[in-house]
Amino acid sequence: MDDGQIRSVPGNGLGRGLGRLATLGLCVLVWLGGGCSATSSFDPSGNPLLDVRNPALLARDRVAAAEAAWGEVESGVRVRGRTREAFKDLAWSRATDGAVRLTLIRLLMSDESEDGAADSESMARLMLPTERSPDVIRVLADASVARGWVSVVPALVRSYARVSPNVPDADRGERAALLALVPGVPIEEIVYRVFVSPAGDVEAMEGAVLRSAERTRDDAWTLLSRLDRDGRVRSRLIAGGSGAGVSDEIEMLRRALRDLGVLPRTGEELGWLRRLSYGEREADRAANRVWWDSARSVVAALGDGERRGLELRHIEALRWAGEHRASWLGMDRGELLAELEGRLRDRPRVMRKADRGKRPRSERLRDRADAMSWGDALTVLVVDEALRTGALAGQVWEQVALDRADGTTEYGGIVEAGAGGEHRAVLFRPRARDRVNDEAFVASGDMIRFSDRALAHYHLQVSKERLSRFAGPSDGDLLYASVSGRTCLVFTSIGSGILNVDVYTPDGEVLDLGYLTR
Repeated sequence: MDDGQIRSVPGNGLGRGLGRLATLGLCVLVWLGGGCSATSSFDPSGNPLLDVRNPALLARDRVAAAEAAWGEVESGVRVRGRTREAFKDLAWSRATDGAVRLTLIRLLMSDESEDGAADSESMARLMLPTERSPDVIRVLADASVARGWVSVVPALVRSYARVSPNVPDADRGERAALLALVPGVPIEEIVYRVFVSPAGDVEAMEGAVLRSAERTRDDAWTLLSRLDRDGRVRSRLIAGGSGAGVSDEIEMLRRALRDLGVLPRTGEELGWLRRLSYGEREADRAANRVWWDSARSVVAALGDGERRGLELRHIEALRWAGEHRASWLGMDRGELLAELEGRLRDRPRVMRKADRGKRPRSERLRDRADAMSWGDALTVLVVDEALRTGALAGQVWEQVALDRADGTTEYGGIVEAGAGGEHRAVLFRPRARDRVNDEAFVASGDMIRFSDRALAHYHLQVSKERLSRFAGPSDGDLLYASVSGRTCLVFTSIGSGILNVDVYTPDGEVLDLGYLTR
């Protein structure tokens, strides 16, 4: 993510990207192996610091040179400060061979001198939030525990917040380090403490430090939500404490839980709640207050079954239904699903076939229903109502023509209700810098900010008239929904005058809503 933007990469972009991924795989092999060749025509010079900097040497020779240079530092032959700076220049560069870089970081972290240890502690704090190498993370985490660097706890939380597909959360090195650095405290509470106080007195900070603190807070909340799937721990933690020591952030979360029955799950969703709560402009704040009060009255009338599983993305659907389809709010989950089944039963649909090596997923309601909450069912009903009535369908077709005339990007935007309750498709053209290609859509910061009261996000896959193989969201699209916390739609061209419509959620659930014809 860059500048608050979330990238959504549709299915046909995946096929075009296979060549780039193959190139990336080759680069990874080169990075791990220290080069494309196992031999080198260059011999070490005998000056270890010069040799460790020489990318033409074999990785094993550079590793040996690093060990030799550090041995000279420890014996007093070589100046410590200059050697550290040379090592750090290479350690910070992702272009440095992986084995060499890992050795340099391990040696730096082993420095027991007072100045060196302080510099290593600072280095660990700065590296962990963005470091991708599991081996490097392990070295930094182990050093933090061995030295008792409690100041590294927020950085460890940020590192832990990144999903590691191959390592369960319970086995992550960052978790073990956090529990060792803050003994006797449950992992959820450690992360919550970082959320509450990401870097000391945040209000007194300015500029880059303040932005870093906010990123730390958002990452801490993302991790806490992942560790606390059902929200019970978060609800208990934010309910504790009172008085002057309670931050605006905690009060905001308490209000969301009390008024709307929701807690955000990701940092992006937390930012969404902040904008709804405080707004950037007075006009936004006034509109948000009206929206919030209307939604609060609807949520207050719900029973426990209906409130179970509510998320921020459901609230606009509830608010709209309260004003325009009040009978739906009186239905239980089974009745809503039956209403939805009646709508979808005879509609034609297209299954996505573009994801090689993956078992095709079912996009039928009968196979998705068990995973849908009451809020999910109501939201899909409102989405379907928006698609089948009013001007929205015509607006989508107008945007299809614009998209096809622009070969630099896909188009997308938000579905929102106007003053009279009729839904409309609001287009947000990607910025010039975000026009990746005609098979990818990048949601701009403006689109994110203007969608706080929206029903859904959407994008078009219409670069060609027939894209049936790509009908539905790609892995990139599902990641977009997961990170943003939004209900999303994708419109895929499958023939002349025919779009297939799929709705998908942050949980990875996909439902085919049938065709939209011109």
